[in-house]
Amino acid sequence: MAGLSAGHTICGIVRINGGMPVPERKKRYSSFTVCQQMLIDIIEEISVGTVIVLVSSLIAWLYHIRQLYATAPVLFQNASEGKDDAIYQIIVSNRGNQVEENVRVELDPSVSAEIVAANLSGVVLENSVIRIERIHKKQEVNLLLRVKNARFDFSKILSVSSNETTGKICKSPRDIPFNYGISALVVSVLIGIFPILYYAGQVVEYIDDRFEEKNLKAVSNQGWSNLDDYQESDLRQSYSDNEFPVRLVGIKKKADYSGTAIPAGLKDIWNQLDEKKSVLLKYEINNKTASDLGVLAFRKGVRNAMPFYRNVSPLSKETIFIPVKTVPASGIVRTEFMFRLNDEWLDRIDHSVNTGTLKEATGHLKQTVINPKPGKSQVALQ
Repeated sequence: MAGLSAGHTICGIVRINGGMPVPERKKRYSSFTVCQQMLIDIIEEISVGTVIVLVSSLIAWLYHIRQLYATAPVLFQNASEGKDDAIYQIIVSNRGNQVEENVRVELDPSVSAEIVAANLSGVVLENSVIRIERIHKKQEVNLLLRVKNARFDFSKILSVSSNETTGKICKSPRDIPFNYGISALVVSVLIGIFPILYYAGQVVEYIDDRFEEKNLKAVSNQGWSNLDDYQESDLRQSYSDNEFPVRLVGIKKKADYSGTAIPAGLKDIWNQLDEKKSVLLKYEINNKTASDLGVLAFRKGVRNAMPFYRNVSPLSKETIFIPVKTVPASGIVRTEFMFRLNDEWLDRIDHSVNTGTLKEATGHLKQTVINPKPGKSQVALQ
């Protein structure tokens, strides 16, 4: 089947010789897509890093906030020694993560009271000020206060303070907040559980991809790269780890076809090829699936590269020729392939070959990998 002429539009969808619709792209589209994806990845990494730093800083800041509170619940019990006296409970709570020293709870001077009991030693009442030597982090001090001839509630507590902070008076124990740092950490974990699961999935997927890459090492050594989509495709299921639907079977110059039939698909551009400088890459397509397999190929890194297409019937083979008008100085020729199976397209699968090491003596190509590198294959012909 003939290749597309240079005049065909290569944006959107085109038809080759009125046949199967084939997506076409400019070289700069591929480069733009790669750059765009790289930019998106960089922005995503910066955003994730920024959020992590901000959340970590917020948690650290909340963790170091001092939280000192005092409250007086309702009447605890009536005193047994006099009907006019009553015993009230005062709770002094350190919900922070630092020790509070020299805690002072100032009561209304009009209140005449004495400490009956406390759950911590060293708690004294002097001149309407309750003094507590030390309250450890997340510790709560409970004390019973006998109040004479007066009603007592949280409004009678004027202030609560320590050497480092001034606390707050709460109406009831229910109004005392949880530890800010722990609360922020729990909220962050709850909010972040979905991103965590997402990135955990990404890690698992990355590991699976690397494992699959190891399985496809033989294919990579033949010069094939960008196989991520192929690894997860239906097409992959029909081939072993050492196989690929397409393989390079020959490289010849135009002069080698003197006196023979022009290869299929090259009639329209045959006169544009140089007898000595141009080479023809001959690929064999082996369709091992039960469906038609469409293969589109074109030179990568060449402006307005002409695409060539083959539709291969189930369980059959076809050849496709890719003309190289001028071999690059590096000798590395890159070809991009696209595959269509059951209306699913796999694109940007690349094949690289070093034509500088090639010497054609026969029509057969025996491949020998020389210093294989990812995405590059040096093939020697014998």
